[in-house]
Amino acid sequence: MAEAMTVETILEADLQLRGFWTRLRFPLQTANGGWSDIDLLAYHPERRELVIAESKVRGPKKAVYAYTSYSQKKYGDILKFDDNNYFSFLRHIKQICKNGDIFRDFKKMVKTLTIHLVSNYYIAPECMTNARTTILKHVRPNIPKSISVTIKLETTLDVISRIISDENKNPQGRRYGHAALDIARELNRYLHPDVRYAGRTRSSTVPIKKALADTFERAFRVVE
Repeated sequence: MAEAMTVETILEADLQLRGFWTRLRFPLQTANGGWSDIDLLAYHPERRELVIAESKVRGPKKAVYAYTSYSQKKYGDILKFDDNNYFSFLRHIKQICKNGDIFRDFKKMVKTLTIHLVSNYYIAPECMTNARTTILKHVRPNIPKSISVTIKLETTLDVISRIISDENKNPQGRRYGHAALDIARELNRYLHPDVRYAGRTRSSTVPIKKALADTFERAFRVVE
């Protein structure tokens, strides 16, 4: 599975766990008659929330591209910093919001539109509000005024961490049938183990839980 498709699958798992219906690689005919696609569409029918998501992870294996106060001063706002790379999908927003492409009556079906980029961009906390505002100003003229708009900018690490946390809280006992969710389910087995047959006292489970915790600590230890 290609890296980009892996990120899409991780994002799909996160949205499914939160009650969204999902569709990967939604085909979209552009205004000039050509074809493109949306990485992931997700819809929450009860909230009438539509998510338009783009997932991009580029560059060398361990590359993380940081947008900080330094980056903002040197390169400009987040869209100038991006240079029509990761945010090129925003050109489809106007087309998506027209009747007929996703819904026959878009304004009737959508109350909230979430535009979500998941990537290896790390946006520093002090720059996040400005980044979201910049994107919102860019797309707002192409979206019906009756629809509220949310901008989400996350790393793949943000999404993976949320999946693990949310899956642990989910009471579902059976497997999900989704690779990313079932991996999270298995991780949570050992992160939050219900140790059995170790002995009759509660203290007998302590060394087992510590041994399992040490396994994770070794795997995720950061060495500079």
